[in-house]
Amino acid sequence: MSNFWIVIVIGIGTYLMRAGSILLGSQMQWSAKTKEWLYYVTPAVLGALLGPLLFMNGTEFIPITHNAILWGAIPTIVVAWYFRNLWLTILAGIISYSCVQYLFNWLGW
Repeated sequence: MSNFWIVIVIGIGTYLMRAGSILLGSQMQWSAKTKEWLYYVTPAVLGALLGPLLFMNGTEFIPITHNAILWGAIPTIVVAWYFRNLWLTILAGIISYSCVQYLFNWLGW
């Protein structure tokens, strides 16, 4: 099976799972406890995805002093928390990571 067909099959499967959950979820009455539990799923998944990105390089931990991604993420998190504006957060992330990466390259890290 070529890569093209693998991508097509995976895309169709992803679409069907999402469409199915939207159709079924919109017709169900969720309890308050379930809604509260679902409220925390997105931050938990985001944390699980970002944690290894911020702190690891493959299977090794990156020392905090040499971690450009983490140092670039800190001002981005502050901007996101304070302003709650997607475009401003993206801009802050690009600028802060670029500045930190430039500084690390300048220091020879």
